Amino acid sequence: MQEIPHSSPIALLRLQQLADSSLPVGGASHSFGLEALVDAELLNTEILERFLQDYLAETGALEASYCIASCESARAAGDGVIEEWLRWNAELGARKLARESRDGSAAMGRRFLHLAARVSNLSILLNASQRVAESAAEVHLAACFGLVAGALELDANPAAAAYLQQSITTLVACCQRLLPLGQTRAQEILWNLKPAILCAAQCGAAKPPSRSSCFTPLLDVASARHASLYTRLFMS
Repeated sequence: MQEIPHSSPIALLRLQQLADSSLPVGGASHSFGLEALVDAELLNTEILERFLQDYLAETGALEASYCIASCESARAAGDGVIEEWLRWNAELGARKLARESRDGSAAMGRRFLHLAARVSNLSILLNASQRVAESAAEVHLAACFGLVAGALELDANPAAAAYLQQSITTLVACCQRLLPLGQTRAQEILWNLKPAILCAAQCGAAKPPSRSSCFTPLLDVASARHASLYTRLFMS
């Protein structure tokens, strides 16, 4: 069977598959603090779209920067790619203040990486997956997504936008379980957030990860409070 170049349109189809919010990496199990915000009556359907716009401007831009850096490093395929990528993961993890959300991001990252390595059979992903399994290193979904996109020789900015689209779609699906949010309104919100997704990806590309900022005190407190909720639908 003839090998298809990674730069061909089939790589974009593969990225679409990996960016599907229904990918079995555990996204449906985590709200990343939204459940605690709803429980505290600080998030409702009326302000959800605006909240997600702000989320993209802060958390989205930060994670996009790590996704883009990982993608560009994988595309360059130089020496020490995996070591540099692991350092970025450690840095990103340190910036996730709430334990449950940090653990959720890491669990999804590991599953995503192992899945992508298995289905693609690309050496850089197989090596990274083996390294993570042997060392039990903490790796996060944003950086893992970027590494996979780079291994597929895709451009970093579209890859970051695809990652953010996946993340926001997952959060909206979570809100459909937490709030009286219908299918039509959910799709309308996702449609309206497309410019904010692109803006967050562009902001992520403008600075290296270490210089990217993120200020979300309310969400951080809510995420930390999640473990103490009387009833919970989600793990974070």
